[in-house]
Amino acid sequence: MPDPAARRRRHILLAALVIVCLVLITAGFGAANGGGAAGGPLGALGEGASRIAKPARDLVRWVGDTIEAKGEVEDLRDEAAELRKQNAELNSRIREIPKQAELQKLIEDRQLERNAPEPASVIGHSLTAWATTITIDRGSQHGIEIDQAVVGASGEGAGLVGFVSDVKPRLSTVALLPTPGLAIGARLEGQDPILTVQGAGAGTVSDLELLGVPSRIEIPRGALVSTSGTVPGAGRFISKAPPDLPIGRISGLPTAAGTDEQVGHLQPLVDLQTLESVVVLTRVVNGNRPTSGSRTP
Repeated sequence: MPDPAARRRRHILLAALVIVCLVLITAGFGAANGGGAAGGPLGALGEGASRIAKPARDLVRWVGDTIEAKGEVEDLRDEAAELRKQNAELNSRIREIPKQAELQKLIEDRQLERNAPEPASVIGHSLTAWATTITIDRGSQHGIEIDQAVVGASGEGAGLVGFVSDVKPRLSTVALLPTPGLAIGARLEGQDPILTVQGAGAGTVSDLELLGVPSRIEIPRGALVSTSGTVPGAGRFISKAPPDLPIGRISGLPTAAGTDEQVGHLQPLVDLQTLESVVVLTRVVNGNRPTSGSRTP
């Protein structure tokens, strides 16, 4: 927006120059009126004063026009900067429309309305070798608690992105899936065994490991991996995420983890580096156990 203080300073300078001009013009006319005959000494003095005042008047006009023009240019620059800012914000919102639609579809398909989803904006990223987190603009005042599951949409699709790891009144930290030490029960598309997904190690933000896969099971490239939810017989070990939330797709050939197991590598379905908005699931339903109406991978 135009700076009112700068505008006032320009007007004050212009007014001062106008006053100087008026004084010179008044002196010139006063000398001319007191001169009597046009050819007398006073008349000549008045004519001389008028000639002296004319360049001053022209200078004042030129300076005044220059100041006004400069002020208009500054105002236009401020307005252009504001328009660029508004345009960037509008483009960001336009880019978010498909992502929001995909996230809403995930909520509807997985019946996550019952999990009291709380929308949040991402206000900070920390995707480094030692800290794979995001900061969101919702906290304890909005019902956010530690270990609540967080879903988002960006890149290839929508799905689980991580879990709340720290909470303050108005903001929270979310540990993303590649965070070292973070693990979640999972199922491979078309298979029954309960497996485990965890980060592939420090320094990775797009590589997850699928652990505990029996060697007899094929791990096809592109197969979807989703959360298992709380499995029967788990006792007090309740899954932190509802069942059937997409996590990622197998991205490469499995590696041997022993004589009877293999490790699959998968890429998160959601591009964690470009997340702009997420949804926190603030309510656990049925201990996050699968129901007859839930999907199975």
